Amino acid sequence: MPQRRARKQATVRDVAREAGVSIATVSRALAQPELVRTQTRARIDQAITHLNYVSDGLARALSTRRTGTIGAVIPTLDNAIYSVSTHSLQKVLEQSGYTLLLACHEFDLASELRIVRAFIQRGVDGIALVGTLHAAATNQLLAAHRVACVYTWATDLSVQTASVGFDNRAAGHLIAEHLLSLGHQRIGVISGILEGNDRATDRLEGLRRCLQTAGVPLPAHAIEQAQYSVQAGADALDRLISRTSLSAVVCGNDVLAIGAIQRARERGLHIPNDLSITGYDDMELARVITPPLTTVRFPIAQVGEQTAHHLIERITQDKPARCIQLPIELVVRGSTTHAHKTSNN
Repeated sequence: MPQRRARKQATVRDVAREAGVSIATVSRALAQPELVRTQTRARIDQAITHLNYVSDGLARALSTRRTGTIGAVIPTLDNAIYSVSTHSLQKVLEQSGYTLLLACHEFDLASELRIVRAFIQRGVDGIALVGTLHAAATNQLLAAHRVACVYTWATDLSVQTASVGFDNRAAGHLIAEHLLSLGHQRIGVISGILEGNDRATDRLEGLRRCLQTAGVPLPAHAIEQAQYSVQAGADALDRLISRTSLSAVVCGNDVLAIGAIQRARERGLHIPNDLSITGYDDMELARVITPPLTTVRFPIAQVGEQTAHHLIERITQDKPARCIQLPIELVVRGSTTHAHKTSNN
């Protein structure tokens, strides 16, 4: 039986000939598609598809010292906010010819270090990390290998690092001011796990400072830490109100707040008359839950978009690190109202 002859693999020259452009234009479209006109890029894409062309990534990496890949390490995909920002990151990177490699560290900075090392071994051109708090070994590794890195979801104006995020202390301050304006004095907190999480720590600190300035205490027994899940938020509310009487509960994100609202209603509490509840993020669910959730709106999609642009700038143009602080906004809805003197025990 005669053997089938292997089909000759298409080359960049074949793509250029079919698309009616130069080899240099094809190469540019593959490496930096944003520099090629849309119509020309469409003809090249059509030729690539027709010829089943696959570029020699290894050869290109050897010649340019770039792999066209970006690594992103996020805490978890269970939380929709990270899914939204990562999707935006991926879309912008893809438009510029980059492929996103994604991993989760589950709020474990030692795991994050292992992932960052693996990404560097694979030759990523840049890395996006969540938060500004990382193991010293991670920062040293990135510096030693001169890998472009952008921190996300938090900013630190006191140091020269590339970051795209928000002032999380200001977010905590916004929530505190709102509750104080409604007359709340007995305020509790369901925070995310604080260890290794500068976003949760800063939100709590911003809240605490504002309350302290107003002479309102936030004792340790009025603070619970919980994993970011609906069930964890519900269980944390049980623990809180079993030991102290509260008029308002500040939750570390909308997921925890939704869990707290559900458990409060199961216990026969009316939200917000018996207990006001707030969150952070302004997820889509925050608008449709009953009652709709008072929260701090973060421009989640912009985190991914701005991170992608900043990474590309640092990789292709060797631009210096800069801090991009995105705006936040308090969104007042039906889950908060003026304080009443009723007990929720």
